[in-house]
Amino acid sequence: MLNAISALAPVASQVTQGLSGLAGASLRQGATPAAGAAQPGADFGSVFANVAQNFVDKLAEGEAQAVAGIQGKAAVQDVVQAVMSAEQSLQLAMAMRDKVVGAYQEFMHMAI
Repeated sequence: MLNAISALAPVASQVTQGLSGLAGASLRQGATPAAGAAQPGADFGSVFANVAQNFVDKLAEGEAQAVAGIQGKAAVQDVVQAVMSAEQSLQLAMAMRDKVVGAYQEFMHMAI
């Protein structure tokens, strides 16, 4: 499983680079960030990239804690907390994926 999580890291960096490129292109074209954004200059691409990176980090942390627990180097409570945090991150990622797919399908069904 550690190999599977390690394989996600390049994907997250590609998503981050791709979304950063999109954000830079949209700002060069004259688009401005939303006035009500939580952070000045934060756009959807950078927020999504941060969420993707946090997701990979949480999974890796949960995996590392689980391995440390098996080796007897970590307390059971720490292992459970890390695994539960990783599970919540996974559920969030799946919910985001479902929303994006649903929005795409709705967009494709629009009459032009």
